[in-house]
Amino acid sequence: METVQIKIPVTIAQRIRQETSSDKRLSHVVTEAIQMWLESRRNDNLEEAKILQTLRQTGVVMASERQRALAETMMATLPLKKTPSRAQVETSLAKLKVPLSTEIIALRGNH
Repeated sequence: METVQIKIPVTIAQRIRQETSSDKRLSHVVTEAIQMWLESRRNDNLEEAKILQTLRQTGVVMASERQRALAETMMATLPLKKTPSRAQVETSLAKLKVPLSTEIIALRGNH
């Protein structure tokens, strides 16, 4: 066995001394608590892995490699358009008969 020192609050240490009659018993209690905690963590990790696997199988979650491949495929199919210059944008905006904010409000009302 290996000896490990831990720091715990005084109130917990006092309660442990009241509940245990020897250092051997205390060692057993601490070992049992740590084993229970490790088992709980293992169960949590298994449950998390099952949930993630289910989400991947249903297509809700994708692995990062698959996400990257999908993004690259989508980007490859998009037509690359030249970004309009400021002058072109200003010319397009000047053609509006009403202020842009009024036009946006009107468009929102149509949907």
